[in-house]
Amino acid sequence: MVDATITYILLFISLYFEVFLLVTFLQRRFQTRALPQQLTVFPKVAIVVPCYNEEKGIEATMRSLIALDYPREKLEIIVVDDGSKDATLAIAQQFAHEAHVRIFHKENGGKHTAMNYALARTDAELIGCLDADSEVDSQALRAIAPVFNDMRIAAITPGIHVRTPQNLLQHMQHVEYRLSIFNRFVHAALGSTYVTPGPFSIFRTRVVRELGGWRHGHSTEDMEMAMRVQVAGHLIANVPGAIVYTGTPRKLRSLFRQRVRWTYGHLRNAMDYRHMFGNRTYGNLSIIVLPLSLLSIGTGLFFFWRVLYYAATTGIDMVQRTEATGIYPYVSLSSFQPFYIETSAMWMLIYMSIALIVALICAGTIIGTNQKLPPRATPLFLFFYSFLVPLWLGTAVVRAVFKTGVRWR
Repeated sequence: MVDATITYILLFISLYFEVFLLVTFLQRRFQTRALPQQLTVFPKVAIVVPCYNEEKGIEATMRSLIALDYPREKLEIIVVDDGSKDATLAIAQQFAHEAHVRIFHKENGGKHTAMNYALARTDAELIGCLDADSEVDSQALRAIAPVFNDMRIAAITPGIHVRTPQNLLQHMQHVEYRLSIFNRFVHAALGSTYVTPGPFSIFRTRVVRELGGWRHGHSTEDMEMAMRVQVAGHLIANVPGAIVYTGTPRKLRSLFRQRVRWTYGHLRNAMDYRHMFGNRTYGNLSIIVLPLSLLSIGTGLFFFWRVLYYAATTGIDMVQRTEATGIYPYVSLSSFQPFYIETSAMWMLIYMSIALIVALICAGTIIGTNQKLPPRATPLFLFFYSFLVPLWLGTAVVRAVFKTGVRWR
């Protein structure tokens, strides 16, 4: 009875929040807001490429940056090799002949130290990061720069897509990233972005310096910086038309380690900035988005436990019936009838929740690509990938509780 009550409450909250996000998207999508589309004066921009053992991706990353459609005299590309032990530095130095490219090498200290190293060596008005496993569209910087005409904005996030998904795991991540495009768009509309991802988030340099530069942030400096920017009273915008393609893990083990790090960083940063929760000073971020982001972790773990419990009890019941009657359970798809579809109140809420998630994925696809249909791997994402997520959520929660830390690699 208690489990059923908790399930109804969590399903209702999930549905409410999904509808809230969808309504916000529709309102924002059809809202006429004039943003400058052309620049008369181009701000100087420094794009930092912090890299550690990135010999496989650094060349493609550099070529995409050099191809940016932006005045060369206003663009600075700063490569900071953070003590790589492979050929990363040698490959990066192949681009040293470009007048607007500067390459540095330092002892390994972590991504945040590489970003601060570049921050101390540039006079650019805007500074951004491009991870060395990502490639940026040639028009991305032109799409982002005009939005900084609004002086309230201190940072801008792009639209991040999976670069050429190849196996099933990457195709499921491709769907996940479409959902992330939606979430980032809506969170920016609500003034509640809590992460400025490494692939091509751009910052106002003056603000970054005033805030003291990047911090370790529990191996998630992009989350910590986003929180600190908004504590200081600045806004974070989103430009989904600024397209970035990023590499994603090909193997489950790599994906697991990456997502444990992300979730662990989110939990630890949430603890560091717990004074924001419920504080109306920070608006939707503290009242709605941050509390529900933590609740979503608990919800995912609870439903995962419920599914495992239901599967175990159903299996035991089937075994006991078989032993008692000698009749083996048999299910034929050819004899399936719609009449037997579960229509209890709880299942109707589950059906509605799944339908809304598909709608949000479709919305993310529209925002990111102007296409209407979701990726073909959407069913796999819903009914397989969703059962993987609690594995790293649970691991991250345990590590966060015991403060064990996580490693980048």
